[in-house]
Amino acid sequence: MITRAVAPISPGTPPAYPAHRFDPAGLPAHPGRVTLVAPDGSETVEPAETLPEWVKFVRQPHGQIVPVVLLQRVPDACGFLVRSYGADGRLLAITTSPTGWPLPPAESCTGWF
Repeated sequence: MITRAVAPISPGTPPAYPAHRFDPAGLPAHPGRVTLVAPDGSETVEPAETLPEWVKFVRQPHGQIVPVVLLQRVPDACGFLVRSYGADGRLLAITTSPTGWPLPPAESCTGWF
């Protein structure tokens, strides 16, 4: 069994996993707002500075970090899918969350998937 202890995550602290860790000096400028779309289609606009980096930025497979301007929560058989879109309307990532909005990475990895 593999266990990895990680400090609790607060909104301003990036998770301790390399895929989600962003060097603040290397982040591109964010347009400033993120629109959150609920499953019923209702929209809420949040200032980007109120969201953690791992929500408002996505690292692309080739390593480029792209700002997220739209998060869409879509019902799924296992909970919800969260689709992240960039300023150009391009789909950047699809993540799953059994409770709704994006969740921080797990605090530990047991090796059982």
